[in-house]
Amino acid sequence: MIIDSSKKYYFSDALHKNVECFPHLHTHSEIVLTTSGVLTMTAGKKTYKLKAGEALFIPPLEMHSFSSPEDNVCHVIMFSNDLIPFFFNYIKKNQIEDHIFTVSSDIINMINAIIPVPKNDVNPIDAQAILAPLCREALVQCAFSERSIAYEDPLFYALEYMGEHFAENIDLKTVASKVGVHPVTLSKAFSLRAGVSFNFYLKYLRCINATDLIRNENMTFTQIAYESGFGSVRSFNRAFIEIFGVTPSNYKYTSFV
Repeated sequence: MIIDSSKKYYFSDALHKNVECFPHLHTHSEIVLTTSGVLTMTAGKKTYKLKAGEALFIPPLEMHSFSSPEDNVCHVIMFSNDLIPFFFNYIKKNQIEDHIFTVSSDIINMINAIIPVPKNDVNPIDAQAILAPLCREALVQCAFSERSIAYEDPLFYALEYMGEHFAENIDLKTVASKVGVHPVTLSKAFSLRAGVSFNFYLKYLRCINATDLIRNENMTFTQIAYESGFGSVRSFNRAFIEIFGVTPSNYKYTSFV
């Protein structure tokens, strides 16, 4: 993983087997490349079955999810938008209609050579070497149309702010004030662009943080609840079941991205 000096997300490639992930969205871009088997994904309002050698491009603010009814292995590549500026400038002006594209064996072999283990650190040159051919194929093969809604809308800035402050005592009014819009405007942006409510997405961010603490820290569930921004263990448990379908104590038996 590469992280820039401001500690914001930059680049990561993780190799997953039979991945499962609840519908979510984020402010960076993502490419999912299947190397064996068949991976089922939703992006926007479409469902895709990715066979070996097929990839899916997911732009910022696009709701998506993973499921694995069949065995598969895939790269999940996430990157900040300014790492490939020309490509990002294009998707700011054009919205994606068809997310899927094929990837040659030469490109897959190059990626596997640069990142030979499930998770590995890479330098910026290697990151760009991986992204450039993938983004080119996405640009050539995926269907795009001119955006009817400006990319720089309140939702983008709200997601960035929430990603940095989810553990604090924030609500719709707080975030709307920070990004300079009326709460009703921001609420509508979540419904129309994200397909979920503000409150749902805030719970999602807090639960995702909790999963990281469950996996990597020796903390009680009470500590995890408060560290993730929940006001009580009860609200933490209720939100966790709503998001992931399991209790925090059972989470270790479930695999999520």
